[in-house]
Amino acid sequence: MKILKFLMFNRFVRLYLNSDFYFLQWNKRIKSTILEMWYTLSIFFPFFIILIIPIFFIGNANQTNFVWTDFLLSIPFSLMMIILINKDIFGGQSPVHRLLGLQVVDAKTNEKATKVKCILRNITAPLWPIEAIFLLANPKRRLGDLIAGTSLIEVKPSDPELILTEIEDFKFDNQAKLTFMITVILIIIFVIFSHQRLKPW
Repeated sequence: MKILKFLMFNRFVRLYLNSDFYFLQWNKRIKSTILEMWYTLSIFFPFFIILIIPIFFIGNANQTNFVWTDFLLSIPFSLMMIILINKDIFGGQSPVHRLLGLQVVDAKTNEKATKVKCILRNITAPLWPIEAIFLLANPKRRLGDLIAGTSLIEVKPSDPELILTEIEDFKFDNQAKLTFMITVILIIIFVIFSHQRLKPW
């Protein structure tokens, strides 16, 4: 848990979370979306640096070892995808949501969204430019919310580090198993898609 705490809330990350971002004050939803992306990148960046180093020793994509460089490049981006699509499964609140006082709920019942709904709403996270357009047109629900049947409501802000307690108490129930399966499938699709995009002609 100490390692996880360091990765999620080290000095660099906390400096970022405590920034005011005045230029985003005009729209809380867009602010949340942008901060979520950058927060994920701030966690993901050390993995990218560590895993990108071997590529310089293996060679470039025009050589026969392209498959290995392609594989190494897909690892850090896959890790980022895992974080992005699972960020809300703990109580419907990611660290950024806790900081801003937001929570993902079922659009019909207004109850805390299930793990599966939370992960479904985030499958569109990589399409953030499209999500930004949706938020400008409909500030209450983005594209992912429409797909998952969720919405984001305002709640009392809390300490982002409280998510560590929920992670520690996490139980691998049926919802969690289904969430895990969806994550694996999405990552496989992502890796295959990335491989096709990076494949030399």
